[in-house]
Amino acid sequence: MIDISIKARLLVIPMVMIILCLPLKALAGIQEDFLWAVESNNLTDASKLLEKGASPDVPNGNGYTPLMIAAQTKNFPLARLLVQAGAKLNIRNRYGETAIMLASYQGHTEMVKLLYVKGAEINHAGWNPLIYAASGGHLNTMQLLLNGGAEINSTSENGTTAVMMAVRGNYFDAVSLLINNGADASIRNEQGDNALHWARKRDHQKIADLLSARGVRE
Repeated sequence: MIDISIKARLLVIPMVMIILCLPLKALAGIQEDFLWAVESNNLTDASKLLEKGASPDVPNGNGYTPLMIAAQTKNFPLARLLVQAGAKLNIRNRYGETAIMLASYQGHTEMVKLLYVKGAEINHAGWNPLIYAASGGHLNTMQLLLNGGAEINSTSENGTTAVMMAVRGNYFDAVSLLINNGADASIRNEQGDNALHWARKRDHQKIADLLSARGVRE
């Protein structure tokens, strides 16, 4: 015959497990609803769900955090809400991108400034915000990053520089901005090409003339 105290313990254990699981299930539901609100641009619900305990850093199924989604969609109010909620600024997605990199690629200068002021990293190994901004020829964003101390001659893993990406996009003004701020257009990537080589290969004659006039040689 089982002692009554043992029976009581056997009954209590499942009840404890149920009580512990309920908050976890509820929190999972809150997180799911929060991501839905973020992706639907429903700031009111997103704010309420953050107050209920939703994490601002849990990524969606594609590996993008809410802050990355805000950067991709140029949603400044959402980015501000997430930053105020304590979102981590330097999380990377599967491609090694941070929120400030994505904002830089979009040329969203106001968001880039917000993230930078709050502590987002702009100088790190590999692809970085300045290279991303140069990829789209976003002058204001590039200047903001340079004013903030972005390393103008930093390179990606394959040796690509910001000026190379500006050349690739045929962004003459962006190339000029970088050159005037001290960019070294003679730097070569892992293929041995420099910015002038890219300009000539893509028949961007105006940029090629600019680089040649500055003393760059293939």
